Amino acid sequence: MQNPEDILKRLGIYEPSDIDLDLIAFSLNAQVKRVALTECEGSIIGTTAKAIISINSNAHPKRQRFSLGHELGHWVNDRGPKMPFRCDTNAMRQRENRPGDFGQHREVRANAFAADLMMPVFIWKKYCEALDVTSDSIRCAANMFNVSLTSAAIRLVEKSIYPCMIICWDRYGKRQWFSRNSNVPENIWPIERVIHPNKYFVTSNALQIDADKWIESENSNEYTLIESVFTNGTDFIVVLWWKDEKQLLIEINN
Repeated sequence: MQNPEDILKRLGIYEPSDIDLDLIAFSLNAQVKRVALTECEGSIIGTTAKAIISINSNAHPKRQRFSLGHELGHWVNDRGPKMPFRCDTNAMRQRENRPGDFGQHREVRANAFAADLMMPVFIWKKYCEALDVTSDSIRCAANMFNVSLTSAAIRLVEKSIYPCMIICWDRYGKRQWFSRNSNVPENIWPIERVIHPNKYFVTSNALQIDADKWIESENSNEYTLIESVFTNGTDFIVVLWWKDEKQLLIEINN
C-alpha cells in the first residue's frame, strides 16, 4: 500500500504547483474521465491492476479535484472485490469514523488520503505551518494548493503551530462538526447551537471577540479570541485562534 507522500516524492513533486492529480492517476494506472454524473461526484471501477475513475464534470473545478483525490484513495487503499465505488457529496464530507460502519470508514480514509495528496504535510510545512490563523491565511493556502477554503481551513488548524479550532455550523445554527489542534486542551468545546445565526454568522477576518461568543465554558467570559468566519455556500465555518496563548491558562487552571 502506498501513502501520498511516497507517491509524490517518487514523481519528484516537492512544490504545490506541481501536484497534478491527473499525472498522479496516470502513474497509478488509473484513467480519468470527466463526464456528467447524477447522484454522485465520483466513481471508480477497476481490477487489481487498472482502474477507470469518472468525475462529475458539472461540479466546481476544486470539487472535481477533491473527488479525484478521493477516488485515488479508494484505488490505493480499497482495490479488490469490494469495488466499484460510487461516492456522493455526503461520502466526501465524512471526517470521523462511526463505530461499526466499515463502509463509512472507507470514505473517511479516502478523504484523508485526498487531503494528504493535495496538501501534503512535507510541502505544507514549508509554506503554511507558521501562518497566522486568519481568513487571509486560509485564502492564501487555498490558492497555493488549489483547494477549497474549507479544506485549507481544516489543514491550517490541524497543522498550525498555534492553538486554534475550526467549527462548522449549518445555516440554522446547529453544530455539524469541529476540530481542535493538539495545542488546545480537550476540555475546551464550542457551543452546540447558535441561537441567532443571522447575528453570529457574519464574515470576518482576524476579528478579536469575547471567547464566550463561541466557547462553552464557565471561564470563556474572561478572555478573548481571534475569529475568522466564512461560508462554503452551504454551512458556516468559524476558525478560532488563541493568539495570546496565556489565555489558555484561564481554561487549564480552572
